[in-house]
Amino acid sequence: MRIDIISNSSIFTKNLGKKLSRVISKGDIILFSGELGGGKTTFISGIAEGFGLKGNLSSPSFTILNEYSIDNLRKFIHADLYRLENTGEINGIGLDDYLYDDISIVCVEWGEKIKDYIKKEYLEINLSYLIDKSSISTKRKIIFNSSSQYWDLRLARFKKIMEKSSG
Repeated sequence: MRIDIISNSSIFTKNLGKKLSRVISKGDIILFSGELGGGKTTFISGIAEGFGLKGNLSSPSFTILNEYSIDNLRKFIHADLYRLENTGEINGIGLDDYLYDDISIVCVEWGEKIKDYIKKEYLEINLSYLIDKSSISTKRKIIFNSSSQYWDLRLARFKKIMEKSSG
């Protein structure tokens, strides 16, 4: 299943993340791709906020991985693989520990770097710029892509949430 959404602002992108959090469960993996500054961290901040995590979520560009406790039963993992050159470097950062446990929700920026490495179902979200020549603002095209029945069902629920909030 594929869903395409146009975001007109960072607030809309963050709210999209909040709405997506309603269909995400512990053990889920979401891979984000797109240009530098495309809104990946903003979207992930919305997901985190949807789980009750407050404050600005910064991209772990230098630490590569940040762990947040949602409650006693769930963890929120935010990874940024921008600086990694190859999948061999993943072994040293501890990401495997979270990808395959039953309590973590894992969001990975620059996730395309590890698509072939993951042996579990995941959702792909791509954010790209849409330049509007009539104004100085830039819009984002956000594409949700699933290749599994598990994520197809979740995206169908997400689509219903989006339709209710816009109508």
